[in-house]
Amino acid sequence: MNFDELFSVAGKVVCVTGGGGGIGRGIARTFVSGGAKVYIASRSDLSDVASEIAEEGPGECLALSVDMSSEESIKKLVADLKEREGKLDVLVNNAALGSFIHRFEKFPADEWDQMMSVNLRGPFLLVKEALDLLETAGSSDAHASVVNIVSVDGMRVAMDNDWAYGAGKAALIQLTRQWAATQGNNHGKEGGRHITFNAIAPGPFPGMLDRYLETEEGRAAVGSVTVSGRVGDPVDIGAACVYLSSRAGSYVTGSTIPVDGGLLVGRRANS
Repeated sequence: MNFDELFSVAGKVVCVTGGGGGIGRGIARTFVSGGAKVYIASRSDLSDVASEIAEEGPGECLALSVDMSSEESIKKLVADLKEREGKLDVLVNNAALGSFIHRFEKFPADEWDQMMSVNLRGPFLLVKEALDLLETAGSSDAHASVVNIVSVDGMRVAMDNDWAYGAGKAALIQLTRQWAATQGNNHGKEGGRHITFNAIAPGPFPGMLDRYLETEEGRAAVGSVTVSGRVGDPVDIGAACVYLSSRAGSYVTGSTIPVDGGLLVGRRANS
């Protein structure tokens, strides 16, 4: 057994949605550091970000465009990947919207629709469109992998104003399980696909919490809700994605892995 080969993602083709900053950028950087070819996809032009990540090497990083609320845009992203690569080893559904400012009785219906469109409908459509590329990449020796970035808020009752975000992430966790059960290896029978489907549930990370992390006092307060006593580093999520996409994680499917510093088991989370 070769340890490096066990966790290797060298040469894999990876697509990360919402890969421009925060967790998405950390995921892209981690795969590139392992020698993968990574496409980061967003509504924004990420060409400069992709160039910066690519400079870290030894893998590659390129930018593509996608609006996860648009079926047409999602189809175009998959068509671009098919034209460029013809296969997709790893799909990371990371793009998401969040809003936590409205009380329940004042939550706008159009905001609910927008968040569900990006956070749930978008991943559903992208996996549906990319399934052939994933199936082409997967084999009995090297599986393809779908990793959905969800949230601990989909696994617990969170803050008072977490309505659409937590509900959408909980639904994506269930969708991950459904995909694993029906679209994967079919219990080893003929016609199965060598694709694993898993979810990673981050706890407190930079991104949506940036407004709380601008001061040392704020960072300490956010970190105090975790057993680890710190805010997560985006590379923590990247490392979990690499594990699930490598030979080391090939026997894991249908699972949701909290990467939360122990938030879900901490006393404050259960008080």
